[in-house]
Amino acid sequence: MPPRVRMSSTQTLKVDRQFFVHASPRKVFEAISTPRGLASWMVVRAELPARTGAPYELEFDGGWRHQGIVQQFHAGRSIALTWAWDGVPLKGTVLTLSVRAKSGGALFRLVHRGIPREKKWMDLYGVTEWGWTYYGMNLKSVLEARHDLRSRWDG
Repeated sequence: MPPRVRMSSTQTLKVDRQFFVHASPRKVFEAISTPRGLASWMVVRAELPARTGAPYELEFDGGWRHQGIVQQFHAGRSIALTWAWDGVPLKGTVLTLSVRAKSGGALFRLVHRGIPREKKWMDLYGVTEWGWTYYGMNLKSVLEARHDLRSRWDG
């Protein structure tokens, strides 16, 4: 078996988005770290234990699923998840969702790192970048206006 190669940050791409939300940091953290919260803006179903090392599963509209391990769980601050796509032979990406207090609300940050900087992964990177921007704006809409922007025609 060949040795494992660790990619440096110059060999990988990341999506890094942040959104100011007119809501308390507690409400934002609840939205990004609980099954009910995640279902309000991102998924149709979630199994997400609030502890480092636990397996999780997220199901999106249309049956798309993501399974992995909770890499880190810092109550009230952040959650990091290993991230893999059904049918996509790419391992080692990590999604980190975090929140911090900001005057008048909270700053929600989403960082998805580890996508190889190779031509064969550029479409996946583009879809990931689009998707996280879309979901970040939906989180903001749900918490600020109680309006879920998701539509069955999106995609």
